[in-house]
Amino acid sequence: NRIEGLMYHTIVLTNEMRAHRFISSLHSRPALASENIKSLCLCGTVQLATAAEVVQLCSSVDSLALWILPEGDNHVVPDVLLLALNGLPLLQLSIQLSTVFRRTPRPFLPSIPMFHKVTHLELLEGWVVWGFPIGIPCLTQLTHISLQVFTSWTTPILLQMILSDCVLLRVLVLHVTEDVGRVERWLREHEGLDDPRIVVTAKSPRDNWDRVACDGMSLWQYGDYITSYRNTTQICTID
Repeated sequence: NRIEGLMYHTIVLTNEMRAHRFISSLHSRPALASENIKSLCLCGTVQLATAAEVVQLCSSVDSLALWILPEGDNHVVPDVLLLALNGLPLLQLSIQLSTVFRRTPRPFLPSIPMFHKVTHLELLEGWVVWGFPIGIPCLTQLTHISLQVFTSWTTPILLQMILSDCVLLRVLVLHVTEDVGRVERWLREHEGLDDPRIVVTAKSPRDNWDRVACDGMSLWQYGDYITSYRNTTQICTID
């Protein structure tokens, strides 16, 4: 019913115990999860095998945050998790790639089904733009991208390729741990990176997800707001 749909729309599981309780509570009513849960966050101490079970239950999720790290030497479980992830109708994805691709140091994202329909992609690890390309510019359906940037390590040409090749891109959010002003100066020093679609923020992904859970402004809404404000200001200046 409508109330259940609202109650179960967004689920956040922060540890293994909560995840197991969640799975147990839905064993007798699997349709409750598959039909109602659209937004899912798995983080903290949730184990990979448990995460796979949760994802299999929540088969209609279109917005996923996967922030757990694999433990131990069993590499079969990530394959099961990957299979479950590839079956989701994902539109928004925030992921720590090491969670799933622990045996593949540089996965090529366009070859992986879960990335094919995603329009909003957040990659939490800075190494994805350190030099060796993982195919982000080939995901031309992306309208919103969020990356972790370090001025000492990030390769400017990879950001330039994303801005030029992702033809539908509206917002590129750059998460930083450095001073925001310093990063903005670094961007201006490189051709093509003084782009109005770039939004630099020191806020953590968790901060943004907490806002979503509390019906606040999401990361993507914030990015849209900033770029829209810039465009409006520019039009007023031209006029």
